[in-house]
Amino acid sequence: MKIICEKEKLLEVVQIVQRAVSLKNPLPILSGIKFETKEDRVLLTATDLEIGIQCTFQAEILEEGRAVIPAKIFTELIRRLPDAPVVLESDSLTGSVKVKYGQSEANINGFPVDEFPDFPLPESETQFYLSGDILREVIRQVVFAVAADENRPIFTGVLFEISGEEVHVVATDTHRLAWRRVSLNNVGELNINLIVPGKTLNELLRIIGGSDQPVKVTITENQVLFNTDDVCLISRLIGGQFPNYRQVIPREHISRIRIKTRELAEATERAALLTREGSSIVKFNIQDNMLVISVNTEAGSVREELSVYHEGEPLQFAFNARYLSDVLKVVGSEEINIEFTGPLSPGILKPVSDMEYLSLLLPVRLREE
Repeated sequence: MKIICEKEKLLEVVQIVQRAVSLKNPLPILSGIKFETKEDRVLLTATDLEIGIQCTFQAEILEEGRAVIPAKIFTELIRRLPDAPVVLESDSLTGSVKVKYGQSEANINGFPVDEFPDFPLPESETQFYLSGDILREVIRQVVFAVAADENRPIFTGVLFEISGEEVHVVATDTHRLAWRRVSLNNVGELNINLIVPGKTLNELLRIIGGSDQPVKVTITENQVLFNTDDVCLISRLIGGQFPNYRQVIPREHISRIRIKTRELAEATERAALLTREGSSIVKFNIQDNMLVISVNTEAGSVREELSVYHEGEPLQFAFNARYLSDVLKVVGSEEINIEFTGPLSPGILKPVSDMEYLSLLLPVRLREE
């Protein structure tokens, strides 16, 4: 293989695919990125056997071929090169790759190409499209609620519940829940549930960046494929039954407030500064169109009053400040409604807009209660 390409473009695609590289996997080959020529383009592939990423870019192909290059060394080298054309030349016998830049060159020892695992893209008639901006918004609004505990794999994923021409996207770690509904166009009558790892969706967020180009989603029995023009991300699905989230979403409330999202977010962050490490509990008191936010710890105390529109009974409760802040960052509305069925029942946060979104947050039981 021998190609000529621009340094910036090469760095861009290498940084995309290296997100799937496994640096801790016992198989050394998985710490590499596979390069192969396809007509006037170069295809890069990386995988940790859980997720895989492919990316193509245009280059001048002087000699066709393949190579597997250690991702970490190669990425750091390309990042430090001057802004000039880069020549990559692989030796099919030794597996080494020569990197030429200006009057200089570096040699990197590669891996045997034949040891790199196959990367077949799944084929299926079960597929739909979402615009990049909508998909990005949906992921941001739910993925924060996935669990980090790998011992409960179901809760580390995001449910895509597709029925007819709409999809319900849900995540929960049992302390909080996020839900979003999105309409699909021209998909026919799909009826399928899949649980996508939260890790996969976080990587997808970084890959699609600020692009609004359509993302094609292809679903098989145990894999999902996300496709844009130049990038493919393939991931295993999480097996099992997602809990019935509808059962935990209250349908009635005894108290509701409407408040400016930014004001609540800033007040919550200030109050959280004085909470104990690992226990960022903030108290809230609703009464007479006023929300009082307070903290009283060994570090000091905070008391803030915010004007709200209040309907229903007065109420006292407490939230984990970090969990509340996570929601307020992604709710996507200048104002929000917060509904309660009681001081120890879940609070429901909804944007004051037409967006079909909500987040459920369990209150914290205070010691004095």
